Amino acid sequence: MKGDQRSTAARMARRWLVLILAADIAGASACRRATEPARAPIAAAALRGANVLLVTIDTLRADHLGAYGSTRGLTPTLDRLAGEGWRFEVARAHVPMTLPSHATIMSGLYPPGNGVRDNGAFRFDRTRPTLASTLGAAGYRTAAFIGSFVLDARFGLNAGFGLYDDRLNGSSANLDVVQRTAEQVLAPAYEWITRVPSPESPVPSPQSPRLRSPGSPASSGEARQSAEGATAAAPWFVWAHLYDPHEPYTPPEPYRSRYAADAYSGEIAYADAALGAFLARLQAAQALDRTLVVIASDHGESLGEHGERTHGLFAYESTLRVPLILWAPPAIPASVIETPARLVDVMPTVLDLVGVTAPAALDGRSLRAANHGDDPGSYFEALNANFTRNWAPLKGMVSGRRKLIDLPIPELYDLAADPGELHNLYATRRDDARDLESRLDRIAGAGANAPAPVAIDPDADARLRSLGYIVRPSAAPAHKYTSADDPKQLVPLNAALDDAAAMWARGDTARAIATLREALSKRPDLTVAYDRLAVMLRTSGRLAEAIAVADGAARAGRADRPLLRSLGSMYAEAGDYPRALAILEPLARQDESDAETLDTLAQTYARGRRGRDAETTFRKALALSPNAAASWSNLGALYLMEDRAADAREALTRAVAINPDLATAHNALGVAYARMGDRGRAEEEWRRALALRPDFADARANLERIGAR
Repeated sequence: MKGDQRSTAARMARRWLVLILAADIAGASACRRATEPARAPIAAAALRGANVLLVTIDTLRADHLGAYGSTRGLTPTLDRLAGEGWRFEVARAHVPMTLPSHATIMSGLYPPGNGVRDNGAFRFDRTRPTLASTLGAAGYRTAAFIGSFVLDARFGLNAGFGLYDDRLNGSSANLDVVQRTAEQVLAPAYEWITRVPSPESPVPSPQSPRLRSPGSPASSGEARQSAEGATAAAPWFVWAHLYDPHEPYTPPEPYRSRYAADAYSGEIAYADAALGAFLARLQAAQALDRTLVVIASDHGESLGEHGERTHGLFAYESTLRVPLILWAPPAIPASVIETPARLVDVMPTVLDLVGVTAPAALDGRSLRAANHGDDPGSYFEALNANFTRNWAPLKGMVSGRRKLIDLPIPELYDLAADPGELHNLYATRRDDARDLESRLDRIAGAGANAPAPVAIDPDADARLRSLGYIVRPSAAPAHKYTSADDPKQLVPLNAALDDAAAMWARGDTARAIATLREALSKRPDLTVAYDRLAVMLRTSGRLAEAIAVADGAARAGRADRPLLRSLGSMYAEAGDYPRALAILEPLARQDESDAETLDTLAQTYARGRRGRDAETTFRKALALSPNAAASWSNLGALYLMEDRAADAREALTRAVAINPDLATAHNALGVAYARMGDRGRAEEEWRRALALRPDFADARANLERIGAR
């Protein structure tokens, strides 16, 4: 958006615009006092019928915004909006993980109520009301544009959206493309908003426009693209998710060079610039008229505080504090609001402002009418280490300046006096602790009947691992946790796991393997380390060593389902089918919803020339996960083994339709076409496979057989 702020505000005043901004940010001073005057009251449904634009910015720390005290100059777009609207001084997330945190935003429920407790292993119950489904029922057209596989539709947050654009490609054979840049997310969002396609219309290609600096003018052509759809009678709701500040930090140029020593800041600067250009284009197209824009994020980033490099292990303020800004001059006057805000409040606040009745029994409340000093408290949890490593589960409660972290070594902090959470007061402030413990028990107990973790398919598991997430698709066993299981005591092991993954990523295989072996010598029950070690050994061509690691863990009672499944797969790869089946068949019987185990078992049947059993098992897996491109590809390979070229073509076509970047599927599809006598299509598929993987020897050999160059 261009020009003097006063003239911009005047233009906005004539157009009834609204922006709500909440960037997932942590680390600003815990209780910094505001000096601005108190806000004026706003009536319910003051923005009745407005369009709604929700933009979530992943992993953005508050102290990196100028509006929250940063002097880095990274966020001119967000800072200007914060200065012209309501800025909530204290707002918090409830889980420092992407999927469960977005589930709280969309549902208005804490994790125990919405059932999503971690990435990957949980799916949102699509029958629950969401912001999208509630607005849709009120006549809104709805669309979402997603920046990371963590929010893929298979995990349930597509509920209520007429269009859910999560086209990220990537696969177990190509793990690089599991996220897309802010520009690649916002380009199709701009096209949808300005042209308003029907849910059945094809989605515009996510080809990014050249990024202008925030506030630069749109072209005259863009200004004319207000289009018939932009002024259509039915309002719209769009969600755009920007993943860029998330690790790995790889900002594009010129941000990569400009922030060479601080790539995290470079990604923030890039995301802010992309957002500024996007809003400028929408304004020039008059697509922001009568629009409520909601920009929210999920959590912050530790950046080494408390020994945590990124997020997910702990729940200190560095990963829980998020900014929240409502911008709508003149309807909303510029103010700094001290009333505590939470991400569960986003859904009821939006519905209240646009005049749509909120579902009953939400944990959140509308911030429109929240009184100064009214603090309902905020529940939080961080359970990834519990699910993936069987470390103690972390839950907690914050109210006012008091914060309780419930662990075997409990923690209590006075956030006003100790914003860095360095001085544990639990032993000396027992009355404060008991009050928060009682409130925590009431909320945590609400999850007693919440859905258990669910199995995911192999393609999903591979993509999540490539983003650094470990997924354990079964609940941690019952266990009495002691201080030895407290994550605070295990920070060095957590760092060792991170270090090993980083070494592996940059090709330092020997050091990665040695680091994991050392971690296991210190904590022999660290199941995830056995799993990672076996993967590294197997991928390095050391299959016998990988089998020995997994088999030893299993015999010692330290293997979970993923590790046992991996062991069965490795025995099959080694040609020991009886032992592979002895492991995989019981796993499949124990949990018939485990699509990944079914796929692995089906591959083992195929290797053992049990085609009928393989086909039946692949079909069971695909019934559970219809969009598992890898399973469709494996089924197609089975049909090729059985010389069923037409069936293979059908299965492989499904695979590449779901994931166009699956090189192995394109190669196999070329074989199917060749067997059916269609040399032209065969050559086309082999060339596509080779373009995706230039070192793909099978595709190159197939082209050479037909004399193609």
